[in-house]
Amino acid sequence: MANRKQNGSPTLAGIWRTYRSRILSTMSLLTLERVCAVAIPFVLGLAINDLVAGSLRGVMVLGGLQLVVLTISVARRLFDTRVYAGIYTDIAWQQAAKQHLPVSKRAARLQLGRELVDFFEWELPQLVAAVIGIVGALGMLVYLLPSIGLACIGVAVLIGMLFFASKQRMFGLNKLLNNELERQVTMLESLGEHRRRLHLGRLARWRIHLSDLEARNFAIAELMLAMLLLVVVVIAVRSGRSVGEVFAVLTYLLDLGEALIVLPWTYQQSIRMQEIGGRMAAT
Repeated sequence: MANRKQNGSPTLAGIWRTYRSRILSTMSLLTLERVCAVAIPFVLGLAINDLVAGSLRGVMVLGGLQLVVLTISVARRLFDTRVYAGIYTDIAWQQAAKQHLPVSKRAARLQLGRELVDFFEWELPQLVAAVIGIVGALGMLVYLLPSIGLACIGVAVLIGMLFFASKQRMFGLNKLLNNELERQVTMLESLGEHRRRLHLGRLARWRIHLSDLEARNFAIAELMLAMLLLVVVVIAVRSGRSVGEVFAVLTYLLDLGEALIVLPWTYQQSIRMQEIGGRMAAT
C-alpha cells in the first residue's frame, strides 16, 4: 500500500495535476473521435447529392468514415474504464485513511470522491465533445449558409450567459446538499425518528431546488433553440441550395442544439465538483 500514488489535493485541479498524462491520453482519443464525427453530416449531404446524380461514391466514403468513428469510440471506452478505475482507487484510499474524521464523513467523502472521478470519466468527455460539436457545427453552418451561422452564434452566446448567471445559486445549493450528505451516517444511526425525517426532508429539498433551477434554465434554452430551428428551416429551404446541403444544414443545427444543452449541464456539474473538491481538500 505504501506505493500507492498520492494525490496532493482531491480537487478537480489537484486530480488534473496528478493524473494529467492519463487524462490527456483519453481526451486525445475523444478529440479524434469527435472531429471525425463532425464531418459525418457534411459527408452525408454529399452522399445524398451523389445518389441523386446516380453515384455511390459518397455512400462508400460515408461508410468508411462511420467505421473509423466506431473503431476509435470502442477503443476509447475500453481505455477510459481502466484509467479512471485506477484514479478512483488512489483517491478512495487517501480518504479512507483519514482516521481523524468521523466515519460518517469518511463514508460521504468516498462517495464524493467517486463523483469527482466520474466528472473526468463522463462529464469532461461530454464537455469536450460538446465544445468540438459546437465549434464544428458553427463552422460548417457559417460555411454553408453564413446568415444562419451568425444567428446560431448569437443564440449560443445567450444560452451561455443564462447559465453563467446561475453560477452562485448553483454553488450555494450544492453546498447545502453536501453538508447534509456528510451527516447521513450519523442521522441514520440516530435513535430519534424525528431527526431522520428532518435529514431526509432536507436532502429532498435541496435536490428539488437544484432540479427546479436546472429545469428553468433548460426550458429557456430549449425555447430559444426551437425558435431558431423554425427560422432556419424556412431560410434553408428557400436558399436554393441542393437537397444534400439543406439536409446538412438542418443536421448541423440539430447537433448544435444538442451540444448547447450538454455544455451548460456539464458546466453545472463542474460547479458541483468545485464545491466537493474544496470540501475534501479542506481536511
